Amino acid sequence: MDTIRRILVTTDFSDTSKRAFAPAVTLAGKFGAKIFLTYIEEDRLPPLVVEYMAVGVDEILGQQIDHATERLGELVAELAREGIEVEPLVAMGTPHVEIVRFAEERNADLIVMATHGRGFISHMILGSTAERVLRRAPCPVLIVRDPAVGD
Repeated sequence: MDTIRRILVTTDFSDTSKRAFAPAVTLAGKFGAKIFLTYIEEDRLPPLVVEYMAVGVDEILGQQIDHATERLGELVAELAREGIEVEPLVAMGTPHVEIVRFAEERNADLIVMATHGRGFISHMILGSTAERVLRRAPCPVLIVRDPAVGD
């Protein structure tokens, strides 16, 4: 890879996911790259929540997308102050599938994402979005680990 022109950065709005911003901004500045700031809303709710809801699942998910779009706009404004071109991307679906799809569609040269570094049991049960993206990505992936999480 000679140059980086398009960087896809993922966020779930957690402090951990924001750790991916600094290296992405540094690389974008160095290469004059555009950042695609990406948020994926899971397209399902836990069954127990659905069973006791007074409103429909579609309405709840729609509200979550609206809220995420608003929050993403705030983050885009923050990153844009760094002089970086930033485009927000919001989708609903399975996070690793949608991240890879966005990377393919935008011809990303790099994906930058943070990992929560959950424990062994959680990883075995839930899996790791970062690991799944790493296996399926059409480009290199930079994983930023939370230093507060032990080995």
